[in-house]
Amino acid sequence: MEAVFGKPGTSGNVNSLAFTPSFYKWLGRSAGSSNRIEIPNDAEVGEALRIASAHMVLAEATRIEAIRRRNATVFRVIRRGDNIAQWPFIAFLPLNTLGVEAMASGAFDGLCPDPSWIVEAGEAPLAIYVWLVYAPGRMVDGLRLLQALEEIGGGVSLFSRAVNPVSARIQESIGFLPATQFYPDAPSWALVIHPQQSIAPSRPRRPKIKVTIARTIEDVMRVFAVRSATYMSEQFATYEEEYDGNDFCATQLLGTIDGDPAGCARIRYFGDFAKLERLAVRREYRQTRLMFELVRACIDHCREKGFSKLYAHSRADLVPAWSRFGARLIEGKAPFWFADVEYREMYMDVEPTKDAIRFGADPMVLIRPEGVWNRPGPFEQLPKGGVANRAALIDLHARRLRRPDQMPRDAWDAR
Repeated sequence: MEAVFGKPGTSGNVNSLAFTPSFYKWLGRSAGSSNRIEIPNDAEVGEALRIASAHMVLAEATRIEAIRRRNATVFRVIRRGDNIAQWPFIAFLPLNTLGVEAMASGAFDGLCPDPSWIVEAGEAPLAIYVWLVYAPGRMVDGLRLLQALEEIGGGVSLFSRAVNPVSARIQESIGFLPATQFYPDAPSWALVIHPQQSIAPSRPRRPKIKVTIARTIEDVMRVFAVRSATYMSEQFATYEEEYDGNDFCATQLLGTIDGDPAGCARIRYFGDFAKLERLAVRREYRQTRLMFELVRACIDHCREKGFSKLYAHSRADLVPAWSRFGARLIEGKAPFWFADVEYREMYMDVEPTKDAIRFGADPMVLIRPEGVWNRPGPFEQLPKGGVANRAALIDLHARRLRRPDQMPRDAWDAR
């Protein structure tokens, strides 16, 4: 085994975190313990997770494995005898710049972390997220494991989450604070503790995310550029597969970050349901909230149009992400493949908005631009009196059918 840590309080030159006196008081109860904190092997990690899963919700096994492929040192155990069920352990995510930005911007999800958020083994993290602590019956074991993270990270800030009210009270009592005090856009559940006598690490500048309906040919071309950079470049879709003839009978949504085309989505409409499709975010922007903003914009747009049922083809590995919006797998439907990618059919029930567009709506509302039915359209923004001389020009040049009672009598003679 490797990475054996010394007794509490012997971390050398490591920066100290702003733990409270209560933390060190409780930690003192473990002074003299001979149980070492070590990196477990693969079999021990698997067994420890199996045991913990009976008591708490964990990330999916495939997600945990992806994290461990990126950095196999993210687990620590207190080895106590031969029974793994008696071993307290901790899992953590050593965050890089992308990980800190995801936390600060609110995009961070501990149940579905992106491996690109963490540093590789041997690299220094900018912060650490406490992914999982399992220490049944002995709070002091959990505190020892937290102090180990202080040494592992060299004193960088720790982010955490309280899984229940008891956990919240314990973390507050040892020095954790709501992360929103330092990062206003951080998840509401996030807690953080910073190094002593320091300010919070500077928050990366928040990118300006905007989602709009593509109304001009320039915006449609921006959408196509995003899809070429994702589906064609990364999933090797052919041109005919990607540009399938449906783009000009659909609503296209364009997502930009600081003005740069970064993502897109498409909506098509079928009778009593709408289909969400062609959702894409460029690789360099996948650590932002753009995907969530795009999906939310699609859902809201469909609700405004009066739809109550939405349908989507989810890539198999993205089913958990769609589930966060309330989407569910269609029961009895097997996975299916196209373009050599596995997909699942999903649906969601939504409530149309109070002012949803319906038959019988105000005729002037129905001719307003798509998606902005709550604002006066071009026909309602004319100067008082209308366009000068337009009525006279229409009378002079427009060709109109005459009513039957105005037509010559012989015009109806069928002979």
